[in-house]
Amino acid sequence: MGKTYPIITITRQYGSWGRIVARELGKALGIPFYDDELLEMAAKESHFDPKLFERAENTNAANSFIYAINRLGAGSTYNVPVSDQLFSATSSVIRSIADTRPAVIVGRCADYILRDYTRTVDIFVQAEPAVRAHRIMDLLKLNEQNAFNYIKKMDRSQASYYNFYSDMKWDRLDHYDLVINTTHLEMEQITRILQLYVQEVLGDELTNAIAETLAKEQAGAQ
Repeated sequence: MGKTYPIITITRQYGSWGRIVARELGKALGIPFYDDELLEMAAKESHFDPKLFERAENTNAANSFIYAINRLGAGSTYNVPVSDQLFSATSSVIRSIADTRPAVIVGRCADYILRDYTRTVDIFVQAEPAVRAHRIMDLLKLNEQNAFNYIKKMDRSQASYYNFYSDMKWDRLDHYDLVINTTHLEMEQITRILQLYVQEVLGDELTNAIAETLAKEQAGAQ
C-alpha cells in the first residue's frame, strides 16, 4: 500500500442526519464529501447502469433481487456475481479516493473497505427512532406510522448490505471510533463536536494532507 490520506467515514441510521452531518463536516474541515457521487463514479468505472447500484444498496442483501441478478448472471465476468462486481467497483472507487486526497465518505461499507488504512476516523451517527421518524415525515410526506416503518426498512437494508459484505455488524458500535447521538443537538453543534474530534485525532496529518492536496490542484490548474 502506497501513500494514503486521512479519511472520515460516516455510517448512519436513516433519519439521523448522517448525510447532512457528513456534508457539513466536510465543509468545516475544507475537504470534499462523497455520497451518491460514489455510485456515479463506480458506474462509470464498471460500465454498469447507475440505477443498478442504487437498487442493489437499497435492497436487503438477502432479498430476491440480489439473488435474482446473481442467478441470471447478467453482465457477469468470469462467473463473478453481478452484486459482487458492483461492490468491487464501489470499493475500488473508495480506495482510489483514500489514495489521492482527504475526504468524508458516507456509507457503502467505507469503514470496512478501508480497515487496513491507518489514517481513518470511523463515525456512526444515530438518533432516537421517534426523532428520526419526525424528521422524515415532512420530507417524504408520510404519516407517523409510515415514517416509523420506513426508517425500520431503510435501517434493515443498510444493515443487511453492510453485514453481507463485511465480517462486522452494522449496529455493533464498538468497531467505530466515535458514536454520536443527534437527538438533542442542532446541526451546528454536531458539526463542531465532530470537527474538534477529527482534528484532535488526525492533528497535523489532516492539516498537511489538505495543504498538499490544494498545492497539487493549484499546480495542475497552471
